[in-house]
Amino acid sequence: MFSFLKPSFLKIVLFLAFFVLSSWLWRIYVFSRLSDTFPVGFPFQFFLSWGPCQPGKNCSEFNGLYLICDLVIWYVVGAWAGDLFKKTPES
Repeated sequence: MFSFLKPSFLKIVLFLAFFVLSSWLWRIYVFSRLSDTFPVGFPFQFFLSWGPCQPGKNCSEFNGLYLICDLVIWYVVGAWAGDLFKKTPES
């Protein structure tokens, strides 16, 4: 049932591409709407910074659980997409 999750080079490359691309596109979208917020991660924002930052203030936050959730989600999507690319139609 979950055999498509077995790692391969293609699946890992797709996972990294989806993870980086989705985070980058989400950051661009949010930045186009709110010019002082800088998120990283999609669908969960595991790192968020904002500015301008006053000296001595905390202007960012990080959530490790959201990072793990993002990694799992994008690995499953990448593994599924990699499995689709590997399959060839039967003759």
